[in-house]
This record gives sequence, structure tokens and C-alpha cells, in this order.
Amino acid sequence: ACRFRNVSLFSDGVKELIRNSPSDKSPHVIIIDFTLVLGIDSSAAQAILKLRDSLTNQFGIKLSIFVAGKADGFPCEVNLSEELNSSSMPSHEQLLTAKNGTHVNDRLMTRLTGSHVCDDLDQALIYAEDSLIAMVSSRLLYDNIKRSFLGAGNEQIRSIEEEKIYAIDLLHRKCSGEDRQLIEQFLSYFSREIYAKGDILWKQGAPSDSAKLLISGDLISSLENEAGTTEAISLGSVIGESGLVENHNRNSTVHVLANDTVLYSLSRESWEEMKQKDPKVAHLLYAIVVRYLTLRVQHVSNRIFETRCLPI
Repeated sequence: ACRFRNVSLFSDGVKELIRNSPSDKSPHVIIIDFTLVLGIDSSAAQAILKLRDSLTNQFGIKLSIFVAGKADGFPCEVNLSEELNSSSMPSHEQLLTAKNGTHVNDRLMTRLTGSHVCDDLDQALIYAEDSLIAMVSSRLLYDNIKRSFLGAGNEQIRSIEEEKIYAIDLLHRKCSGEDRQLIEQFLSYFSREIYAKGDILWKQGAPSDSAKLLISGDLISSLENEAGTTEAISLGSVIGESGLVENHNRNSTVHVLANDTVLYSLSRESWEEMKQKDPKVAHLLYAIVVRYLTLRVQHVSNRIFETRCLPI
């Protein structure tokens, strides 16, 4: 748990790192990840707010991003998410106007500076990337809008073709360094699916017959044998990949929380065909499995070190 003394020591460490950074390499954006924090008392929450203010006013940090680790915010009595959220996502209209080089550029930049709360580290990294791009030129951000977390809403995607481009961009984030044409071939094996609120993608223990990419909407994963054990699934996540590759049953039940939730699905039949016809393309799914496994192992080791207990 985070208490005032912990946060005070942490704040001093962060400030020291900034002070010691070379003048030509001073940070513009800082991400602070609270995913492993199980509780924050009120005095620690106030210390976190003071750290945010110091980063902005004392050190000139353009954007401070705080990762809550869950969709319902930080584990504390104070509404820390609301307090820390001084910036909000630009609207599509603002990005359109920004492309035309009008005064809205200034308002766009105010939304990409200050402080912001993200549910998970993936969102934080994308938001930070967009902020850095916009610092160079907001036109670049508009040109990259379909690759941007800031423009990820349904209202930004006006056709199936644009949606496919967005899906390729999401996969490209999971397969950094891979050839884009290879990722396009990979996506060609997927089929588009739409779900309604209340639908169940699969139940825990069911055979793994597909992997899915979340394009839009809301999903939540739950463990049937654990009371209240749930995890929100972020946009751009690939789910069910391990079960498909390793041919084992589903580890959890996945519920749909919003109407018109769009996923791209790779069936077992298509996966087998891909392995036979395009083994070079198939290696992308293996790469995604390894990436997720690495993140989970890091999470477990960090959690054991910090709390001396295993994560759910």
C-alpha cells in the first residue's frame, strides 16, 4: 500500500532523476505506473498531487501520465483519478481543425499537456506518443489519427476499410518492427464480428477455438471460481491467443459490456490454414503470445517482490 512516507521517498527519487538528466535530454513526458499498488491512503494521495504539481511547475514536464491499473481508478477513498485528470482527449472536430492549422492547435495542445490518467500502461504509452508527436506538429497527429489512441472511438472510423487500417495499426503495436505487409496478410485470416451488451464471448473451461482482437467496445474477463475476480480488457488487446496456440481450454469467461462491440476473430480453421500456407505470417501470433507471456511473468515477479503474494 502507498502511504505518505512511501510516496515522499518516491517523489524525491523522481525529482532527483530529473535533476540529474542531461540538459539536452530532459524529459517532456513522465509516466508513473500504480498498477501494482493495492491501496493509497489520503495523505499519500495528497503527496501524489503535490508531485504532479512539482513536475509541471518546478521541472517544466509537459505531460504527466498516471496509470491506475484498472478501469475504476486508483485504490483510494479520494477520487484521485478526477484530481489528476487535468487533460482530456481531443475531439475529432478539434483534430480536423488542427489539420487546417487554425488557432484550435493551441486548444489541442492544452489537452495533450498537464496530467492524465490511463487505465493501463499500453494506453499510457500510446497517449505519451501522441503527445510527443503533437509537440512537433499537431498536423502529424491528425495524419496519424487512425493509429492514435486519441482517435480510437467509433466516430473516427467511417468505413470498413478505415476500420481494417486501424486494426492493422493495433496489431503493428503488438508486433513492433515487423513488416506492415506481413501484418496485413495476418489480418486477412481474421473475420469481423459484432457483439451486443450481455453477450458472452466464451466461458471458462470451454475449448479454445479462436483468438480475437478488440477494435471497439468494452469487454471484461472474469474467473468463475474466484469471487469478484475481474479484469477489464483494453482496446487493441488480443485475447484467447494462448489457448488457440497451445490448444488448451479457456482460462476465464469474457463478457461484453457495450453494444456494437467489434472484434476481429481468428478461428482455429484459419489458424491451421495460416500455419500450413503462411508459416512466416503465423509466427506473428507466436510473437504476440511470447510478448504477453513476458509481461505476465514480469507482473508476477514484481508483485511477489512488492507484496510477497501472487497476483490473481
